[in-house]
Amino acid sequence: MRLQKTYSLTLIAIGAAIIAVLSPFTLPIGTVPVTLQTLAVGLVATVLKARETFFAVLLYLILGSIGLPVFAGGSAGVMTFFSPTGGYLLAFLFGGTLISFGLQRVSYRPLFAFVVNIVGHLLMLFLGAMWLKLITHTSLKTALILGFTPFIVVEIVKAIIVTILGLALIRALSHTHQYFTKM
Repeated sequence: MRLQKTYSLTLIAIGAAIIAVLSPFTLPIGTVPVTLQTLAVGLVATVLKARETFFAVLLYLILGSIGLPVFAGGSAGVMTFFSPTGGYLLAFLFGGTLISFGLQRVSYRPLFAFVVNIVGHLLMLFLGAMWLKLITHTSLKTALILGFTPFIVVEIVKAIIVTILGLALIRALSHTHQYFTKM
């Protein structure tokens, strides 16, 4: 029992580290930059179960909120959550957990894994855009134009990458521990 808890905590820490390492990379285009954050969250969510995914994302958010420069562009601090892009950070908890939970229900078959990843990625985008609307006091249409529509294709590409890499990682790791015997 204790060994399982240690393994779970280790996976949570590794998941948070993966997100933290990939997140600072950005391509600034307008109000909301293209980042590797959703790719990292999707990858962690595809490989880990929902519980570990939730806590990995939560740990990542805590690390950034206490000042470690792990958010997009190396930003950090609690005030980041109150910026126009703060909603995307909060959406990682919901989108990542949804991806993990959904994948556990569809037995990690490639097509279904891809669909679940697209839904999770688009949910993160949508929730982030709603936060953008709230913080900037723009219309729904403007928020969607700035924070959702331009990123749909990018998120679909990320979902493809995450599905391929995630399922390959699960296959490779399935020989190391029973936690990864999902397929």
